[in-house]
Amino acid sequence: MAAPRKPARAPAADVSAAELLAAPTTSIKGIGPALGRALAERGLTTVEDLLWLVPKRWLDARALAELTAALAAAVDGDRVSARATVTAARMVRVRRRVWGEVRFAAAVGGPPILTVRWFNVRGGIEARFPVGAEVALSGVVKKRGRFGEMANPDVLAIAGADGDADVGAAGRIVPRYPDVAGVPPTKLRAACQAAVARAVGHVDDGVPAAVADRRGLPALDVALTMLHAPAPTFTADEVAALEAARSPYHRRLAFAELFALGVVIARRRRARRADRAPALRPIVDVDAELAAALPFALTAAQRRAIAELRADLITTTPMNRLLQGDVGAGKTAVAFAAALHALRAGHQVALMAPTELLAEQHRATLVRWTRDLAAAPACLTASTPRAERAAILAGCADGTTTLVIGTHALLAEGVRFARLGLVIVDEQHRFGVAQRIALRDKGADGAPHLLVMTATPIPRTLALTAYGDLDATVIDEPPPGRQPSTTEVLRGARGRALAYQRLIERVRAGERGFVVCPLVEPSADDGHAGWAAATAVFAELTAALAPLRVGLCHGQLAPAAREAAMAGFVAGAIDVLVATTVVEVGVDVPAATVMVIEDADHLGLAQLHQLRGRIGRGGGPSWCLLLTAGRATDDGARRLAVIAETTDGFRIAEEDLALRGPGELLGARQAGLPRLRYGDLRSHTELLLEARAEAERVVADDPALTAPAHAALARIVARREAAAATFGSDGG
Repeated sequence: MAAPRKPARAPAADVSAAELLAAPTTSIKGIGPALGRALAERGLTTVEDLLWLVPKRWLDARALAELTAALAAAVDGDRVSARATVTAARMVRVRRRVWGEVRFAAAVGGPPILTVRWFNVRGGIEARFPVGAEVALSGVVKKRGRFGEMANPDVLAIAGADGDADVGAAGRIVPRYPDVAGVPPTKLRAACQAAVARAVGHVDDGVPAAVADRRGLPALDVALTMLHAPAPTFTADEVAALEAARSPYHRRLAFAELFALGVVIARRRRARRADRAPALRPIVDVDAELAAALPFALTAAQRRAIAELRADLITTTPMNRLLQGDVGAGKTAVAFAAALHALRAGHQVALMAPTELLAEQHRATLVRWTRDLAAAPACLTASTPRAERAAILAGCADGTTTLVIGTHALLAEGVRFARLGLVIVDEQHRFGVAQRIALRDKGADGAPHLLVMTATPIPRTLALTAYGDLDATVIDEPPPGRQPSTTEVLRGARGRALAYQRLIERVRAGERGFVVCPLVEPSADDGHAGWAAATAVFAELTAALAPLRVGLCHGQLAPAAREAAMAGFVAGAIDVLVATTVVEVGVDVPAATVMVIEDADHLGLAQLHQLRGRIGRGGGPSWCLLLTAGRATDDGARRLAVIAETTDGFRIAEEDLALRGPGELLGARQAGLPRLRYGDLRSHTELLLEARAEAERVVADDPALTAPAHAALARIVARREAAAATFGSDGG
């Protein structure tokens, strides 16, 4: 299927390639000021923009059927492409709705057997479809016996009609572009194909010819030409490949995008490894200290992870490592082992968490673990009192504060360290790349070692892109005795009653339970009306569950109130904690065995998995009860089905990627998130691996991209890096 490579055409002697590509869309015949403005609304301002606007469908009009036969052979919902003759055309106005309606017969003088309605027109349907005109059209048909109906089909040709219809479209493969308001499809198609004819040979091709040849890829100009104007000799299978976006031409564009991304990541990794970090000398008795500090034995997976971190810490190459582990796998203990190594080597350690609640939880944990180690942790957040903050800042600057935990407050300009040796970033997906770089840059004697942690398992493709500049360590073994929670989906009032009955039974047996709500306060907003709110549920349960003791925790409480609620729950002074999703990370209450999640269909898969990880941490059985008030949306129902079916965090992450895509999965502020037009991180895993391997090979041979064969690649990479197009606004 791949077309042969061919040399790019040289630009005209008096016009440079850059000028050809940068010419406005209005320089194309048929695109006047009004259409130019409509195209600009979609970000299409130049000839090059039109080149990169890939069609979304391809209609094979080479063998149009006769209308009667086409309708007879079709079933309801089929796409039908046929020749038909106009018998009547009119504009229909009912109340405030307006649409065009045209009736078609199989031939002149025949009875009408197809009714077509266009809902995106305001007038002129009679002029465009004069009675007796022969029309080639393609659309999804609704059967009404031997008759048919279509809504907004594609018009391939109007034989003999005046206007903007493409009379020559029938008899070839016709590309169908994404809709652009105010631009007729035929005008857009003609403009894109004019752009191809004028400038396709002059687009920067960032894939060196040697790489394209090794991977069997067609030339870029061939790929763009075949997408905009498929060859009339294409087979039915080749047209089907276009329709499915799996043609060699789609693959070529996706590879180029993933390859450029791979080059940016490889250059970033190379630059970071050129930095110098303090080599943290090996500590002879650190294992004994670690064992004495931790109230549990490490798993084999934790010991393996610690060994990988220590191998990085003793070198002068800055560690840049991602520590992944499912909920409850023990990442904090591994991070503490790295921190203890750095402290014993005479350096400072900073741990950054995304919320005050999580920072407070880390401080409480590390206070217990460092009680006998003379390394009491300080905590710096936006709520830290002024006098305490000044003391912490002074201690960081003169080196007397050796372990500090904080939120974004650690990034403030006034925070300086004397001997920062290790930076730990928890829940990395909530930060941008620039934020972790900003903290890393606070080292006074070189770049500190960097460890980023996430309890949200990352699909393989995202690990290679959003976190591609980091080495990965995975803790793939749960703590001994940890049993997976039983997860049930309960619906309606009856399901809610059963859930609270289970909660009461377990709490009366001496255990504790969470009730999680998606909102803090009740909302009148149409998008959230009727959703469970923590304050309302707290009031309801305080009365309904008496004499059981009910507490409340949410992000709008003052830190002291949150700490008091969590401390009471941990100590057993509170039996049931009503909370929002602020408890999804960092909360460790071994006695908690039941979690009721109200309106669970409104929460994301990763959130549900994280929340479930808060129970069953003391061993023994536990129950996660997912409530839904009524009929969930299709996506909501799928999320609940997945979370009830599996406790495998990596499978859940892959499902989350399939449901939401990478943008929502990591969040718009995740600066490591690639912005792709043609590559698909859900379906292009193998292509991503190929592109990454080739990118690393190119960067290893020519780090500065100064070779003539890499000139176009250097321009593309420079544009990406300058505009932060690959790594987002926080790219750094």
